[in-house]
Amino acid sequence: MNIVYLQSTKVVYSRRVGAYGIENKSLMDSFKNWLKSENLFQKSIVLGIPLDDPKLIPENKCRYDVCLITNKNSFKANIKQRILKGGSYAVFKINHTEKSINEFYTNVFQIIRKYKLHALNQPIIERYQQNMVDNGYCEILIPVK
Repeated sequence: MNIVYLQSTKVVYSRRVGAYGIENKSLMDSFKNWLKSENLFQKSIVLGIPLDDPKLIPENKCRYDVCLITNKNSFKANIKQRILKGGSYAVFKINHTEKSINEFYTNVFQIIRKYKLHALNQPIIERYQQNMVDNGYCEILIPVK
């Protein structure tokens, strides 16, 4: 684990609303296809952001965004854009498998306690850097003070 500071940055994104799970993977796959059609996939950094806590929000209303950090302003197809707020994050490198990601989320409160993190009440970010994914890894970023 290490702490990094991310600057506020522009992202393009797609969102789905519904229970977290396999449908998020479908959204990610369709987003990657869009990236390829826009010639943005090579060396990309894709973010997955679960915006709601399913313990507090009904599962059918949970939002999940798939984002790409980019400075590009025009695209072949219509896509949503927004600014992703910057801040400090605890970064955890994990295996890029459904099992490892699910285990991380299942144990997130124990992980926060173990590392004595002062976590903020903001969404966790899943970061998929193409060079890491190609080697079987991804990162989970917990917003911290």
